[in-house]
Amino acid sequence: MIICVCNHINCKSVRAAVDAGADSPKAVQAHHGCKFQCGKCRPSIGEMISDHMYQRGESPALVPAE
Repeated sequence: MIICVCNHINCKSVRAAVDAGADSPKAVQAHHGCKFQCGKCRPSIGEMISDHMYQRGESPALVPAE
C-alpha cells in the first residue's frame, strides 16, 4: 500500500528504512532521498515505525514532533 503519495513510498519501503536504522518519519524520507511535501503521511509512517519496532521487541524512541 502506498503511504506517501507525493514521494511514492509504500509499506515495504518504510519497513526497509526502519530496518536500516530510520527511527522517525523524517529519517524514513531521508533514507529514500526525499523530503516531505504535503506531510499527510507523517502520522502513518510514525505508526509504522512504532509497530515495526514493537514487533522486533524494541522500544521506539520518543521523538519531538517534527
